[in-house]
Amino acid sequence: MSLPVLPFRMQRPAPHPRAAEAVLRLMEAADTPWDAIAEHASHDPALCFALLWTQPLDAADTQPLKAALTERLRRVGAPLLRAWLLHVGARQNTADTVQALHHTSLITAECAMHLAIETRYRRPEEAFLAGLWSSLGQLSLHASTPDYAQLCAQCTTPDALRTRERQRFDTDHVSLGATLARHCRLPRPVIDALALGSALEEQLHGAHPLAAIVRAAQCLAAEPPRLDEAQRLSGLSHEALLSLQTDVDYLSSQGLQSLGIGQPIGTHAVVPAGNTPDYPRLSPHWRQVTLDGLIQAAFNATSADTVMRRLQDAFRLLFGKAPPLLLRSEDDTLCALAPAHDPDLSTALAELDLRLSDETSVIALAMRTQTSTSHFPGRDSPGRSTRDWHVARWLDGAGILCLPWHAGGEHGVGVLAIDESLDISPDEQGLMLSLVTQSAASLVRHHQQQAQAEQLLATAQAEHLAKARRVTHEVNGPLTVIKSYLGIISQRDNADKALVGELSQVSKEIDRIGALLRQMTEPEPAEDTRATAEIGEVVRQLQQIYGDTLFRHRGRELDVRIPRGLPTVAMPAAALKQVVLNLMRNAAEALPEGGRLNISSPGLLIAGGTPCLELRLVDNGPGLPEARLSQLFSVQPSEKGDNHQGVGLSIVNDILRQSGAYTLCRSQRDAGTSFQIFVPLARNP
Repeated sequence: MSLPVLPFRMQRPAPHPRAAEAVLRLMEAADTPWDAIAEHASHDPALCFALLWTQPLDAADTQPLKAALTERLRRVGAPLLRAWLLHVGARQNTADTVQALHHTSLITAECAMHLAIETRYRRPEEAFLAGLWSSLGQLSLHASTPDYAQLCAQCTTPDALRTRERQRFDTDHVSLGATLARHCRLPRPVIDALALGSALEEQLHGAHPLAAIVRAAQCLAAEPPRLDEAQRLSGLSHEALLSLQTDVDYLSSQGLQSLGIGQPIGTHAVVPAGNTPDYPRLSPHWRQVTLDGLIQAAFNATSADTVMRRLQDAFRLLFGKAPPLLLRSEDDTLCALAPAHDPDLSTALAELDLRLSDETSVIALAMRTQTSTSHFPGRDSPGRSTRDWHVARWLDGAGILCLPWHAGGEHGVGVLAIDESLDISPDEQGLMLSLVTQSAASLVRHHQQQAQAEQLLATAQAEHLAKARRVTHEVNGPLTVIKSYLGIISQRDNADKALVGELSQVSKEIDRIGALLRQMTEPEPAEDTRATAEIGEVVRQLQQIYGDTLFRHRGRELDVRIPRGLPTVAMPAAALKQVVLNLMRNAAEALPEGGRLNISSPGLLIAGGTPCLELRLVDNGPGLPEARLSQLFSVQPSEKGDNHQGVGLSIVNDILRQSGAYTLCRSQRDAGTSFQIFVPLARNP
């Protein structure tokens, strides 16, 4: 979602000092208690706003507010959250009036929730959220303008204050609060309740009921309380409203104080000046050292995708801005160090053909000189560099700020959208540069590790291929001799038709072994999607060749009952043969003497909406071990001896998946094992 365009440089407010201190203390634990931190965030308008600004709510998400905040806290992580608390606190005004607004927000939120319950509004939590955000516009203006408190003091009425705000900021605190709520995708009734913060009382009677609830809550939180107006808006009696006020004051002085947020006061008491807590601060030097360390920790990520997500979260959380583009140079071409957050933007940048040698481009200049540079090409006319003009427009800025980075032997530049009317302080620019450098360093490190891994893989594959070729060469000799002798036997005993047929099948199996060996040393041919097989024919061929060897000669029984005339399946005969042979061999090796394997086909059925033919292999052996059954298709050491690698079922699963088939396995100790194989039918040509 695009960030809202505001007519002034808005600084987002800092949390209440007690909330900031409590959150920092909670993050000292080895296992960060995110649920507890989310409890603080759900009672502090600034912290709640910062998290939802970073990742707006999803309209389809119906989870409670606390759960949504917990999810965002986990995503941001402790290092970035600590960095934000230090960054936002260094430039915030913590005067009594600002802390009083925090407290008023909490009182309003609690009153709104209790009023919602008393008036049977179906979503009390929604009322709490609207009340909590009711002072957010004023908190934001206090954070953005040092003299906003003086402006407030000069105005004797709410209308006069909003008039002065519009003259100064081209908006007022009521409209600003609704704009921020809309960006964070708060529920529509909450946004409208905030937008109606300055509406006339008679207008609220025709509005959504939440608007009247929030105004009534503000009446109860006012000093002095406006009980008559609250009664008219809520329909509750004076006695009920006074009782509700008592409950809310108790929660504020007891329950909220246990969170580290509420103030230990009686009904609407005023805290004496100088007794309010101060925001946690560090000296400028140690603050910079701490921020650099936190940023470095934040970007020790496990993947490039995580690095890019954290870069986006960091810029939205710390500065309220979209993340910069990270560019690197490849010869004379400037290209993205990692894909942009917008795929279309990545495509457009590639097509723009940015060049390091471009004498007109400020982006190229910053890359060549490794110096921070800003440029405003103009909104309508491209100016000197049309490429820079494109980039500024695509980033939704009037101009661009280029922040050079150097890491891992590479250098590049981060390109950030800026507005010509919104100055960036040197401290902020330094923090932005630190974020760009650390994220780029992490990405370069990932790229280098990936290149090393690819090189190691290529070397290992080349060694494996050379070994496979040697083995194939040595095995092909004996196979050729065996096949020649089979041909001699067939010619000598050609009168024995049964023997000739069996020798022919054995010869085909030798050819199949040769084909499998060639697959190890030659590129795999394009898959023939039209390859089909007849299940009955494949199984009967395997019975003819391996029935005696695997079963009868070892005192086991093989019983094949597959009707003829079954439809063909969409699977190559060689692949199907390999699947069935693996399962036959497993069963023969597991069966005790006298055991039996039954192979049958119940026929057609619909599996997962696809017409399939079912093949069943059922034995009465000892059953699979529980450890093997829980990870059936993984490669595991076999308990059958040194000659077994434990890869047969993994191969079966891979072959079936290539043809869209799958298998189900059931096994019971001392009662046997069954495999049901479902193979899609071949389509008619």
